[in-house]
Amino acid sequence: MPKLSFQYVRQHLTETLLEFLVRRFKYHGLMEWEERILSGNVLVNGKNLRPETLLRTGHKIVYEPPLVPEPEVDTGYAVLFEDDVLLAVDKSGNIPTSPSGKYWRNCLVHHLKEERGLEELHAVHRLDRETSGINLFTKSKDTARSLGRDFMEGRVGKIYSAVLRGRLPGSEVLLNAPIARDEASSIHIRQKVRRDGRPAQTRYTLVSQLSGAALVRIATYTGRTHQIRVHAEYFGCPVWGDKLYGREEEDFIQWVANGERNSTSRHLLHAAELTFSHPQTGRRIQIQSPPKVILELYSRENGQRFNLEGLDSPH
Repeated sequence: MPKLSFQYVRQHLTETLLEFLVRRFKYHGLMEWEERILSGNVLVNGKNLRPETLLRTGHKIVYEPPLVPEPEVDTGYAVLFEDDVLLAVDKSGNIPTSPSGKYWRNCLVHHLKEERGLEELHAVHRLDRETSGINLFTKSKDTARSLGRDFMEGRVGKIYSAVLRGRLPGSEVLLNAPIARDEASSIHIRQKVRRDGRPAQTRYTLVSQLSGAALVRIATYTGRTHQIRVHAEYFGCPVWGDKLYGREEEDFIQWVANGERNSTSRHLLHAAELTFSHPQTGRRIQIQSPPKVILELYSRENGQRFNLEGLDSPH
């Protein structure tokens, strides 16, 4: 059964077990984490302690989530690259990369470990549940740390494809617009362009103008939360099918309240290309996944038939 295991390093002069969990793992609130501690789902050095217990450096915290029904996911994937230390797969548009919110067991990293008999597997970057395409994992903590630094320091090339609503204002849009949490929103995960945000840069290049939409190639030069989706909304062409950006907040709240089942489509965003240096050999590796899946979904939703040839390349 999947568990979260964490070796604590003191961050504050005083921090309780409850304060740490609320600060570090925001997918549950204070009352939810308190209930899980008191129910015995959280252990510290193998013991069930009180929520107000003060943590010390070296404490081992283990969280085993209660058995509750999780939303169904699409566990289908295709292996794009694999060796002794790396695994890259083409993921579906209905499974989160790692545990998040309602999804704990039903996530890609747990599914891959179980199906492929791997003792260790670490996601070095995350894709939103509805984002399809290339997801890269490592089979050891050392390579995860090495590749994680490359991602953080901008040494990994990331190209996405997306269908945007409306008409792109030109053949190319380059946005340098800082992003931070939308504090005016009741949705805690929602981000927005803010002057006091963290720097964010995204380039959108028109590939093909569709009916009421645009197929674009996207290069990201920073890695902010929901960056592509926030910037697309900002210049007036939100990602097709996006339930959080480019729509009324109430629509998203209602969608979540209904168990994320009152929508027949997902957002049409696809991780199409990843270029990085192998953490052991240093060899430059490029992995590609054509965006044919999002084009087919767009075509199906709109009852349109058009030639996908020439549009299914990430270039």
